[in-house]
Amino acid sequence: KFVLVVPRGVCTYEQKTINAQRLGASGIVIYGTLASRYSLNTTQTSNGGEYTASDVIYPAEFHDYDCNNALANIPMSKLSFNQLPYDSPHNDPILSGTEAQGNLCAAQSVNFEKTCPSQKCLLTGTVTSDEHTMEACCAWDKHVLLYKDEVLDSTANVSIPALYITMSEADTLIPFMKTHVVSVILYRRYYPSSTISSVLIWILGVFVAGIAAHLSASDYRYAKTAVLRQSQGTVRNQSTSGDTAAAPRATSQGYERVSGTNGMIQDESLELDASHACGFIIFSTAGLLFLFFFKIYNTVKVFYALGCSGAIFEVVFYPMYHGIAKKVSWNDRRAFQTDFLELGSVTYTQLAAAVTSFGLGAVWIFISLTQHHPDRILFFWVMQDIMGASMCILFLSTMKLNSIKVASILLTAAFFYDIFFVFLTPYLTKSGKSIMVDVATSGGPPTADPSWCEKYPDDKNCKGGDPLPMLLTVPKFGDYAGGSSILGLGDIVLPGLLLSFASRYDEAKRFIGSVSGDRVPNQNCTNQKGRYLPSLIVAYSIGLAMANIAVYVMKMGQPALLYLVPCCLGTIIFLGWKRGELDELWHTPKVLASADKFIYGFPTHHNEIRDSEDGIISENEMGRNSSTLRPIN
Repeated sequence: KFVLVVPRGVCTYEQKTINAQRLGASGIVIYGTLASRYSLNTTQTSNGGEYTASDVIYPAEFHDYDCNNALANIPMSKLSFNQLPYDSPHNDPILSGTEAQGNLCAAQSVNFEKTCPSQKCLLTGTVTSDEHTMEACCAWDKHVLLYKDEVLDSTANVSIPALYITMSEADTLIPFMKTHVVSVILYRRYYPSSTISSVLIWILGVFVAGIAAHLSASDYRYAKTAVLRQSQGTVRNQSTSGDTAAAPRATSQGYERVSGTNGMIQDESLELDASHACGFIIFSTAGLLFLFFFKIYNTVKVFYALGCSGAIFEVVFYPMYHGIAKKVSWNDRRAFQTDFLELGSVTYTQLAAAVTSFGLGAVWIFISLTQHHPDRILFFWVMQDIMGASMCILFLSTMKLNSIKVASILLTAAFFYDIFFVFLTPYLTKSGKSIMVDVATSGGPPTADPSWCEKYPDDKNCKGGDPLPMLLTVPKFGDYAGGSSILGLGDIVLPGLLLSFASRYDEAKRFIGSVSGDRVPNQNCTNQKGRYLPSLIVAYSIGLAMANIAVYVMKMGQPALLYLVPCCLGTIIFLGWKRGELDELWHTPKVLASADKFIYGFPTHHNEIRDSEDGIISENEMGRNSSTLRPIN
């Protein structure tokens, strides 16, 4: 068996491969040459049927050469046109190599060896006015895609491997073949059908959704701990204790929660209702269409990074610095006072946390705006995941659902929203693009040829394809083609609202059971029929796994909510029905209203509470344990 080594030329790659196959070759190696970039205009001749130098079609600027890399004027007396379209034996030696090797192009170009990686030049066909010299420019020498010949007989079947090597590689191989017997092994580079990144993004998504839902019920756990300590006589008066959860102040929009034992600075909480669900669809649609038509992706990246910097300040760095200062008994003094953005008094730990958070955010923005495919950089994607996780935790600690009726409206709307913009919009747009996919990939994949983008990566047609940062990402390890496994934050926070509701409902029942001593009728507190959060986390993990599997089966991106919404919403409805609590969950559970009234002074979701004889638990029913957390009047 033998492998045929042939130069690139007029015949297409597929025709060359079929010819080699017919000759009995077990493979073919096609190498680049300067001569292959010239051709003759076969449609007409300028001299009665004989070709002349005026019939030569010279290489194409930028595709074949770039004068910005190197430019020279070669004397016509040094060139030969005896063989048309290009006299390779005569011209190649004076247009290739270094100046010392006789390259006339290198002799006239400054820093030729640095600016012209191929160290070869192509004639452009441009002759000076005196017709004494012809322009020559630095030739590109890149690997090319062995594309299919569309004109060739479709019945031809290629069964041998084909490989393309550059001119520089051929300069090494061909001289060696003249003096040695060369063995060739042709193989395709390993391309994994699946990578560990799919599993890692699944684990990361489930973890973030679970931990965010768990932390959203922290107020109830802090209050329960304070009550238990009070009952054991181990906690001093709340006004002198630094570890007891202080009762927050009520506001017109909900309540303001002060820092708990984890040191987090919390903002006001907002209860979501049906109008918010409608507003979500309206504003999401408007935002998606705005990005699709105006493509201000870099602006989105900047504002997203600034918002996430604030999130990691509250979720990561301030709690961490606050805990360290407390651990070493360091007095956290005020650094300065300012009315800017209503910051007020700023302590040294807050200042240090802000500098760290926004400093890392600034570095992330710089990399995002200046690097091609930044998702392959370790700092970038790890930082993006930290920012995304922090944003999810902060969102679910601020936004609340207090009934599965509202959850059903919101998630059902998001379910159809996702399906419409992923699967149906390709039939509505002129370009046939999916609006969701186009926006999520910053305008879609590059429209230019890959070989062009390898030469000119900054070209506008070579940009795009990098996903917008509102997602968690893990690069595909071991995949030479690059890429990442991604999960949008919306696929975490929207089902996460339901997980957060389940977590708060579970903890409210435990809290009310602890402070009432199980003396409250019709509340089902300490004698629970089962918790909801663990089951919902399992349902979320199953739905997310189904979405990942569907990506590989269908070979295309999937709207994760298509799988997550039925799994999560169906699970809580089924469990509520089975435990006889569905009616309670469908409307605002009284145990949530009771716990919020007890901790915050009034139920934050008072509009949803139905009047009944066994409604909100009174303070007398709570028992004597409620003294430390008496509502603020």
